Amino acid sequence: MADFIVLEGIDGSGKSSVAKFISKRFDKVYLTREPSDSETGRLAQKIARDDTSPFMDLFLYLADRAEHTERIKKKLAEGYDVVCDRYWGSTAAYQSAHDEIDLGYAVEIQKPFILKPSVTFLLDIDPDISLDRISHREEKSKYERLEFLKKVRKNYLEIAEEHDWIIIDVDQELHDVEKLIAKKLF
Repeated sequence: MADFIVLEGIDGSGKSSVAKFISKRFDKVYLTREPSDSETGRLAQKIARDDTSPFMDLFLYLADRAEHTERIKKKLAEGYDVVCDRYWGSTAAYQSAHDEIDLGYAVEIQKPFILKPSVTFLLDIDPDISLDRISHREEKSKYERLEFLKKVRKNYLEIAEEHDWIIIDVDQELHDVEKLIAKKLF
């Protein structure tokens, strides 16, 4: 049976690096991310830089998820192990960091459009450190603000506890994070 592994965490937590590390450990792997590379996903990436309604963002990410989940199901059925950089937890944690959207609502509305992962890792990091790690980026998203990321992290930790995610402290060397992940997976 193929595995569906999800990596969640705020910007700068190392999700992309860890996803590449994990994907090298499988023979037949599909490495993916959200927002996806679909037309809807590209639009979601664009609005991350625009001043748009949190509800518009939530529903656009949800539309991308519906399409992306079908692609993930297909790859799993073809025998691929799937490693996903962000999934439903990201949408819930980020969008409910806005005052207008309740965390419970952001979780519930997604349920018809998600596939339960084999395992989800929350790569947990202090927002001050994460912002320092991404300070070199030329373009910043509207989400990359300290107070906002503090709310996102709090939401992530609440979701992780409720859904039995594995929390990994990533305020350490990448090699040490990879060893912790490998112990849990392999």
